[in-house]
Amino acid sequence: MSPAHLEFKLYSENQDFLAQGKTESNSRSQTLIYYAEDNRWWIKVAVIGTIANLLDNGQIQQASKRQRRMLFQDLVRRINYEPLPLIADTVTELILEGDTAATGQNPAVGLVGTSGTMEILNISLKYKIREDPLRVVYPASADYPCFRKIHDEELTRDTEISDGVLRVYHNGVRYILKIVNRPLYEPRDTSVFRKELENLQYFAGVPNSVQAEGVAVSTNPYMTSSGSDGPLVVTGILLRACSEGSLREVLAENRVAQYAWKKWPVQIGTALNRFHEAKKTHMDMKPSNIVIDGGGNAVVIDISGIGGITREWCSPEIQDEASPFDLSFEQRRLNDIWAYGKLLSEIVLHVRDGPFVNSLKHVAECLMEDNLKSRMSLPEGISRLQGTDR
Repeated sequence: MSPAHLEFKLYSENQDFLAQGKTESNSRSQTLIYYAEDNRWWIKVAVIGTIANLLDNGQIQQASKRQRRMLFQDLVRRINYEPLPLIADTVTELILEGDTAATGQNPAVGLVGTSGTMEILNISLKYKIREDPLRVVYPASADYPCFRKIHDEELTRDTEISDGVLRVYHNGVRYILKIVNRPLYEPRDTSVFRKELENLQYFAGVPNSVQAEGVAVSTNPYMTSSGSDGPLVVTGILLRACSEGSLREVLAENRVAQYAWKKWPVQIGTALNRFHEAKKTHMDMKPSNIVIDGGGNAVVIDISGIGGITREWCSPEIQDEASPFDLSFEQRRLNDIWAYGKLLSEIVLHVRDGPFVNSLKHVAECLMEDNLKSRMSLPEGISRLQGTDR
């Protein structure tokens, strides 16, 4: 049996102190894995308050971030983790109370968990232990029986398309992988991930809507016991790859004329209308959320409906809304219609004039009407375009 040891992971600190003219961050954390007796414990050690006095090193206030990290890790190494009531199969947050006099903060206030004191550098410190509320939460694989399961280790990763979205291969077939543990993860991201899985299942087989090819699974990354596999969790969504790139790329590279593009407006509008018929909304219709498949067809992607918005693609009436996802279905539906009109107007800018383009331009203007009562409905817009795209 190997001796107990630590493996350092992510170091983080609140750097607001730089803008505030202060000399040291009042909040920092170090995530690590504590190996002991064939177990691996995920722990996040956090200090709220300054630590210059704890380390008896006033130079920390003038140190670089790298030096601050190393000094904090020195403190973390001095902690005796063996007697602590660590929480299995998750991330334990160990919150130490440093010099809080300057900040007025007290980490014990409002926190539910186990508390106590420990000795570090001959100083008695208060601590609080709880499950880390900011940990990455992975959905249980058992919650999604309808999806094909592919183990993480069977996937060959290729290139990163954007944060948390990668090209991968499985048995020579290319897929798009959207992972749970994306850069700058926030707890809400798991809710978005679950909603996308729900919508992918709901719209399975619907033309021109992105299709799931399965989910990536693994054992719980936070599993404590090395002798137990435990239940599987979902680590990512495998989507059908579309070879021609996004509509944004097609427009930027002036490649529209290479495709039978006149079918795109009806394809996109029909897919969006299926959302509305199901009392769902997209809320982020824009060229980068439309991709072109190998057959030259337009496919709507990012269909969680709650993942995020792009302000310049929001209708005028919700531009200043702080919580657009909390709006009524009707308000969100009207926003989708306006954004669809704006998307059509973008296509118009990249194609030659002609009878269909004139119709497209007119429909786009009607869909973007500021007066909500006068704004054209989505079914009417689609109907106006059908038959004219020949």
